[in-house]
Amino acid sequence: MTNKHEAGIKIARQLRTTEHAVDAALAEMFRLGAQMIDGRKAANLAAAVGQESLTEIVSGLSALNAARMATVSAHGGLLEVAQDHGVVWRMDGATESKPGTTGGTTGRLSVVA
Repeated sequence: MTNKHEAGIKIARQLRTTEHAVDAALAEMFRLGAQMIDGRKAANLAAAVGQESLTEIVSGLSALNAARMATVSAHGGLLEVAQDHGVVWRMDGATESKPGTTGGTTGRLSVVA
């Protein structure tokens, strides 16, 4: 295995780790916002209570979404770099379906009809 292939594998692994970390952070922040709303309602507090903090959470969600979009964009750019240089960076065996591909599934999401 060449150095460029080893580098490609390391980058691919880190990219996947990063994508999952950003998704996890988004999910946690969504849960926090929901818990704040549910807690306020359970305590019979007015809608205005905690509004400034909820606004901060929503702002954080927006920032995390921007980070997610940047990571997805970088993923596409790195794929082009890998193809341009003959680097096979999916040597770990991708298990996630991507838009426009027929890859495997993660088992984490399903269609509800």
